Amino acid sequence: MGLISCSGPKKLASTNTDNLNSSTIEASAIVGNMPNYQSKLHSVQGKGRAYVSEPGNTNHVTVLFSSNREKSLVTVRNRIGVEGGKLLTDGDTLLIYNKVDKFARKIPIRGGNIDRINQLASLNILDLLNYAVSSDNVTSVEENKSTYKLKLISGTDVYVDKNSYLIKEVDEPKNSELPYSKIIYDAYGSIQGFKLPRRISIFGAEKKSKVALQITGLELNPKLDSLVIDLPDDIPIYYK
Repeated sequence: MGLISCSGPKKLASTNTDNLNSSTIEASAIVGNMPNYQSKLHSVQGKGRAYVSEPGNTNHVTVLFSSNREKSLVTVRNRIGVEGGKLLTDGDTLLIYNKVDKFARKIPIRGGNIDRINQLASLNILDLLNYAVSSDNVTSVEENKSTYKLKLISGTDVYVDKNSYLIKEVDEPKNSELPYSKIIYDAYGSIQGFKLPRRISIFGAEKKSKVALQITGLELNPKLDSLVIDLPDDIPIYYK
């Protein structure tokens, strides 16, 4: 597994969103320079440290993840390595297995009242690492001295660095019903020819909570076993 060095939590690099004006640059010219590994990157496996913060509470956990283009499985461990649960998403729903309290929930991603570390698990980790944009989905382009802003059909705003063409920030519209409002990417690094972020911060839909993921190990295109959660027979699944 390729290791990516990361120290403790650092201040996020800010995205320059000031003084944006309509651009004459075609969306296809920008998107064509942005890293898109959908045809080359089919699966990932790795680990990281997640710092979960919300009003009055901060928690540090270790996450292990495996992901392909269809599903993403996250295992959560506390500071001393005890496994607390598993989370599996298929993009539409999230299955949460709480190993400590011995129950499982399956809830929709949109409008499902997903919070804390579940916000991270609600995203397909592979898609999160390489957020792909199609120029056909871009409705407008704005720019300032350092940043392009791509407005997508969905209402999502994607901020792209003008020098590197790497995504710096993704903002979701208020009516998206997604469990997160913003994603910030930082500390990109190269591994096996792929340029991927080492730090990703996900802000809750209510804009009061945040999950900051620091990736400490990553394997690209591994052969994965079936991405499933094997629930014990006595664990009920609640659908709410």
